[in-house]
Amino acid sequence: MRKSIIVHGGCGRAPVGPTGERQHVLDLAAEAGLKGRSAIEMVERAVQVLEDHPMFDAGTGSVLTLDGECELDACLMTGDGRLGAVAGLTRTRHPVSVARAVMEETEHHILVGGGATRFARLMGHADYDPRTPERAARWKKLRQDLRLGLGGPDFRFWRKMAAWQKAYGLHETVGACAIDARGRLAAATSTGGIWMKVPGRVGDTAIPGAGTCAARAGAVSLTGHGEGVMRLCLGRHACGLMAKMPCQAALDSTAAYAAEKGVDCGIIGVDAKGRLAWARSAPWLQVGRAGDTR
Repeated sequence: MRKSIIVHGGCGRAPVGPTGERQHVLDLAAEAGLKGRSAIEMVERAVQVLEDHPMFDAGTGSVLTLDGECELDACLMTGDGRLGAVAGLTRTRHPVSVARAVMEETEHHILVGGGATRFARLMGHADYDPRTPERAARWKKLRQDLRLGLGGPDFRFWRKMAAWQKAYGLHETVGACAIDARGRLAAATSTGGIWMKVPGRVGDTAIPGAGTCAARAGAVSLTGHGEGVMRLCLGRHACGLMAKMPCQAALDSTAAYAAEKGVDCGIIGVDAKGRLAWARSAPWLQVGRAGDTR
């Protein structure tokens, strides 16, 4: 079997202006991933490229919490049932690699908060500030808006934050799905979450079966509104469908289900036969592919 990989860089409203640079980085990530020897290494390499580019909400360039910090979530799963994830990880360059270390170096599946960060240091991941000047400037503007226009019950905060999500337009979570030459499957997803989230919030990315899922039939990575993706367990839903139908049909059905429930998302995947696919309920999704792209 020939290797293949597909990556995404988020979904949402189509960005204003050219998308050529975004496509270029996605293509670079896919090509970097294709050089990996195993499916695990393929998705890790691809996601690392996207975590290093400030255009995306993962690793460097992650969005900021209400407190002005970055709290990073990532998950890596394989088709044979292995998984590792981190949530609320701080000051780390490559969350996806810490998630892989959780999978390979511990008996656990998910590490969170300070424990995840301490584990990252023990695994050799140096202290690293993922905040960029652009993200910091935007945080200051949002914080000012919050002070000037908000008060009262907590639900008003969430309603206001929903309006910000529409204004900024993109859920820039990143992810990759791959099949290697031995037919092994893997998926990985990484994110900084959503703007101005309450510190401690965990979205779908780090939850196995929600934003990231791999099984014998296929592997998927999702992006979009994390609470909705988590509530519907869309990753598990898509992988279950791939046991019955080709990848594209399974992902189309999953996106339709999400739309029916009012959840904006994008989903990429690969099935056990090496077929790549992507679908969306959000208005826009951009992907990169490499290898056998049938």
